[in-house]
Amino acid sequence: MKYFAYLAIMVLLISVAGLFYLQRPDGQTWLTSDEITRQSSGIKEQMVSLSSDMLARAVKVVSETSQKIVETMTSDSSPEAIVIYKWQDGQGQWHYSDRPNPDGKSQQIVLDPNDITVVAAEDTAILKGSAKAANMSSLSPTPSSVYDPAVIKKLFEDAEQVKSTLEQRTKTLEAAK
Repeated sequence: MKYFAYLAIMVLLISVAGLFYLQRPDGQTWLTSDEITRQSSGIKEQMVSLSSDMLARAVKVVSETSQKIVETMTSDSSPEAIVIYKWQDGQGQWHYSDRPNPDGKSQQIVLDPNDITVVAAEDTAILKGSAKAANMSSLSPTPSSVYDPAVIKKLFEDAEQVKSTLEQRTKTLEAAK
């Protein structure tokens, strides 16, 4: 195997070196150092212009966003009510959006920002059982392949757990109304 690797590398080097000596039908060689220098300079110029364009766009987006944030923070302290729309599709799945359902009827819900509490995300292992069990599972060795049956089984179990949790939350939200 080691000799095969050496042989492959040598063939590659000879092929690249041959491009400097072999001639095209017009008498020029396929590859010259001047051509490499010219093309690399062109690529460098393109990269510099692209990066400066991207930098200018990023600066513009950051300045616009910071201006909007400052305007929001300096405006009146009582935020406006937020309107969301709710509708149910043919499969019985509820949808929530900032735009009404384009295909049918939707319910308008007005949210008072003063009543909304944002909580930082925490360890979700408690949804599956105990945090201690989650820590134990994270210590297990990683599977060797994505196609490992144990990985696929765990993926389906996690998906079922998420589905049941979301259904339970939807029922709780419906009951609260």
